[in-house]
Amino acid sequence: MTLRNLFPILLLVVVSAISGCAVSTDSTLMTSPAITTGSAETESLKDGMYPRTIAILPFDNKTKSEFAYTVVRRTMANHFSTKNYRMLHWRDVDNRLALAGIANAGELAGRTPAELRVLLGVDGLVYGNITHYNKTFAAIYAQVAVGVELKFLNQSDEVIWEVVDVQRSHAGGVSTSPVGLIMNALVAAKHLYGDINLYRAADELGRDLAKQMPEPAGISQRKKPAIFNVVHSGVDQYLKYGDTLEVGIEGEPGLTAAAVIEGIGIIDLAEQEPGQYVGKVSLDKKLNLSDVVVSGRLQDEYGQTSTWISPYGLLNVDNEAPAAVGEVSVASSDYAVNVRWSAVSGSDVAGYEVAYATTETGMPVAAVTSANSNASLSELRNFEEIYVSVTTLDRAGNKSTATTVSATPAPDSRFSDATLLINTLPATITGVNKLTSKQSPYHLRSPARIASDGVLLIAPGVQIIVSPKAKLSVLGEIASFGNKEHPVTVRGDNNQTFDEFLVLQSSAPISLSGLNVQGSGIPIQITAGTPLLTDCVLADSAFNALSVSGSARPTIRNCTISGAKASGVLISGQAQPRFENNQFTNNDPFHIQNGSGYQVDTRKNSFEPAASNMTILGDVLY
Repeated sequence: MTLRNLFPILLLVVVSAISGCAVSTDSTLMTSPAITTGSAETESLKDGMYPRTIAILPFDNKTKSEFAYTVVRRTMANHFSTKNYRMLHWRDVDNRLALAGIANAGELAGRTPAELRVLLGVDGLVYGNITHYNKTFAAIYAQVAVGVELKFLNQSDEVIWEVVDVQRSHAGGVSTSPVGLIMNALVAAKHLYGDINLYRAADELGRDLAKQMPEPAGISQRKKPAIFNVVHSGVDQYLKYGDTLEVGIEGEPGLTAAAVIEGIGIIDLAEQEPGQYVGKVSLDKKLNLSDVVVSGRLQDEYGQTSTWISPYGLLNVDNEAPAAVGEVSVASSDYAVNVRWSAVSGSDVAGYEVAYATTETGMPVAAVTSANSNASLSELRNFEEIYVSVTTLDRAGNKSTATTVSATPAPDSRFSDATLLINTLPATITGVNKLTSKQSPYHLRSPARIASDGVLLIAPGVQIIVSPKAKLSVLGEIASFGNKEHPVTVRGDNNQTFDEFLVLQSSAPISLSGLNVQGSGIPIQITAGTPLLTDCVLADSAFNALSVSGSARPTIRNCTISGAKASGVLISGQAQPRFENNQFTNNDPFHIQNGSGYQVDTRKNSFEPAASNMTILGDVLY
């Protein structure tokens, strides 16, 4: 056999229920007999030409199943371990290759067999490809396929065994035996990767290949106990304190059975049915295991022992809480809060829990989970402060300490992070700031301004008390979010009349909603920009309720303008205000006085007394 003959033909394992008559037992349903076709080529060697120590190299997985690599290679290792060789554990093989910079089967081609033998400290090497690991359906019958290509080299680079074409068939149902119940749970946990029939097909393939595998003469003529399967309930999950680990062995009946797990020790297994050995252990709170092999052991009356590695997955036990997240940031949204945080590194991190409470020390009201480093809390009440906590979750269900921040749902995304002002408004407002009802009332004691880089956000229910000569000039942004139930109210100190409140001089976004101003000389003056006033009440003004001048183009919508002692609205310069669905009531002498160069349309508004040349002055449509 030459190296050119490496892997000439795919190995296929196919099962068809048509190929055998069904046989039903109390513990399983299977088809029988299984069809086996195929061939293997073996060199006849003298006993001294066989290797004494062998390593099964990582298999090249040519299938679409990620789980095939784990099951097929480890199953082959189990069966080949019954031969008269000293076998290097597959984990030791992988670890030694990794130290040499070989991470997978694809990187083996760059190393000669001689180099690999030196790296691994063995005489013989088993190369392999996984060609099939899948399940298909033909009419009402299921067909499963498991196939490998193997080549066995000795210490002289001679191919002493090469599987050319082996076909196997296998079918089975759900097992109800004690070990089968553990297997069924394993299958349920691994439903994305395969099913029990594929596991059994791989096992039968390995068993038959082991029969064909050449070996040197053994010392003992007595056969070791036969193990058919080893399963455990910890596959594809992380266990923790309080969980129970179950281990099962299928093998020859009437023997002594145990499971061996590094970090836990030896677990005695009881034979519940002939050849069905099962045991369990409750996990200690101090136990932490990472990728630990679960091995089954059978011993006969002569002291001969067989050891079998569970091929389905490694055991992980995690009782350590993961690291807490850092740098949590929040952004307000309408009736919601968007949360971001720095992701926590670690392979066992399963996700994050984001919860909120209505008080800083209160119990969470609701929570959501996220696999990413962001989440949204919805169906909240605007402007009601909440306390958001972010907790890291690991795969075992352990939780980190919570990182907590305050947040407030609001239509403006900046509201949660805005600086909270208290008591008296400063002379100059820069940056993003907010006023809340909890800190209300606020005092405007002297002239102040919102700088061009300043923002002032005003929550519903805020009260602002204005001193007689004070006013707030706006060169940046201002927004109020009042409503009918909770308006933003502005009144004079000791309910006295005050000259002015707002002077809007900015082209930046300005939105005033639910603003209720009473007893001012001129509550709002607009000299520039396109501000929006909605649902505002400007009542009992000593002069004009609203003054619009310059080139301003405001929109006044759903507002009530009443009781002004001069004009409800005074328009001058090149201003072009828009009026939509407003109520003008008892303004004396004029509801609107237009002195600008543009006609004003007020036809979609209501007037009491009615609009006429006695209550409207200037070029106004009504």
